[in-house]
Amino acid sequence: MSRIPASTTSTLPQTRTFLVKSNLPLLRGLMMVFMALLAGCGGCQSSSSSCSPSQYGTNGCACRTDSASCNAGLVCRSGTCEPCGNEGGACCVNAGTTSCSGTLTCVMESAGERCRNCGEVGEACCVSSGNSQFCRANAVCVSGSCQSVAAHTCDPNGTVYTVGIQDTNLCARRVVEVRASSPANALQCASASGMLAADETVYEISNTPITDYELCLESQSQGRRTTSVQAFEDYNALRCARWTRCGASDPCTSVTHGACTP
Repeated sequence: MSRIPASTTSTLPQTRTFLVKSNLPLLRGLMMVFMALLAGCGGCQSSSSSCSPSQYGTNGCACRTDSASCNAGLVCRSGTCEPCGNEGGACCVNAGTTSCSGTLTCVMESAGERCRNCGEVGEACCVSSGNSQFCRANAVCVSGSCQSVAAHTCDPNGTVYTVGIQDTNLCARRVVEVRASSPANALQCASASGMLAADETVYEISNTPITDYELCLESQSQGRRTTSVQAFEDYNALRCARWTRCGASDPCTSVTHGACTP
């Protein structure tokens, strides 16, 4: 049986000691990572290093993992509790319901839900990420401004009628709802309620929907072409197209219903 020379065996313990010492920084680093993973929320929080677990849910610290992730007036964003409910800030969330401070309204925008100074009577209409305008429950959006629903109720016990709103070229713009005792009173109600802009009039027949019309136009500079307009009746569609698709500089020589044929 062969033997290890004495000179060799005498260096083995020293070699092991050197290997252990040289790897101590690596072992300490691995141990610190392991301990961090065991601490609070499995390492999922991104709070400030100055926050202790008892401070989770407070401003600037990590969100808690229970249903009340942050204290009142705060909202959880990217794992950290931030102030909410203020103008331009994030909307507060409580039990799935969003809210803002005072009369601010929570609006869904491309960057998320934000509190805006809009939606109340006398304020501008809120504009969502889909470019749709809306007001709070006690108001209706009219020409970009929120007006009181009560102002459009000519007869609280009457019937709800839809009234068409058109411009001076007889192009349809929108329909509004008013409550009145008769169709004639509904038209009068819409005309006198302040919901019309300076260049708008009501269409004379209540409950008429907006219709899309396809038309064939002909003019000297542009020749024959197919276009479409929105109006409340056939004649209004012809008038709308004649004044908005051709105009004074290139008047229409012909306007007919339907697409242009070859």
